Amino acid sequence: MNGPGTRAEPARPPRIVTVVRSPGEGLGPAVDWSGWYLTDEEDMGESPEQHNAIRLFVSVLGQLGRERSWGNSIYVGGDAFFAWMPEEPLVRVSPDVYVLEDPPPPPLPLSWQTWRPGHRAPLLAVEIVSEDWRKDYEEGPEKYAQLGARELVIFDPSATGPDGGRPDRTPLQVFHRTDEGLFVRRYHGPGPAFLRTLDLYAVVSLDPMGLRLRLSRDAAGRELVPTSEEAQAAAEEAQAAAEEAQVAAEEAQAAAEEAQAAAEEARAAAEAERDAEREKSEAGERELAKLRDRLLRLEGRGD
Repeated sequence: MNGPGTRAEPARPPRIVTVVRSPGEGLGPAVDWSGWYLTDEEDMGESPEQHNAIRLFVSVLGQLGRERSWGNSIYVGGDAFFAWMPEEPLVRVSPDVYVLEDPPPPPLPLSWQTWRPGHRAPLLAVEIVSEDWRKDYEEGPEKYAQLGARELVIFDPSATGPDGGRPDRTPLQVFHRTDEGLFVRRYHGPGPAFLRTLDLYAVVSLDPMGLRLRLSRDAAGRELVPTSEEAQAAAEEAQAAAEEAQVAAEEAQAAAEEAQAAAEEARAAAEAERDAEREKSEAGERELAKLRDRLLRLEGRGD
């Protein structure tokens, strides 16, 4: 506290305080939270690049949810406010994509305020880096650490572009909350990077439209979790292949039946030919016997 005649210290920006042994002492000047205020007007829209990257990753999470039968136990959303300080409701963050455990029943709130019943910090938050990349790099982890997010992925699709290639920019960063409550950057680099919250790997994949954030089942990044559209296309291809295989099997069955019928006809024709030959032979033998009898009778009359 400032005494008489002392100069007021400037307010300090927000920082993470890990341990406070004597509340009210040693904290220095008051915190100025205004730099972290986020109003509806300031929540700028997505660029086309951000929109495409967000849409693809949401589709991947949607397919993952179907594979794992998340149902209503997990909610995947994006572009919603999360606030965590009731005394500073404008101190908030708006993840591009987030995964929320045990969401409240619908209707869902317009924004999330973690001091309210049923409102939780995200299990996983994803930030697609915008043009103001320094803000995403520097303020993002601080905000999500205070919010209480379990894990944060910062994906920079322009890290290898004209403004990239510098030590302070990288395609992928992953922050994870330790058991001690620290928010630690576990990975920064080109990827893949393991995500504990999903038990999968975050992968930076080269799409025809540019770099995209994907999920992979393996550390090499080969077994990608498909998007909903890719899974649907694969299911349709598998269905078409199954139908083609069914048609081929039916054609093979028909060909086998035709071959069997032809074989039976050939067998019947051969048996008929044998019967005809046998009949012919027997008729010849009967005719020969008649000639012998006639010859014998003629020979008897000649005597």
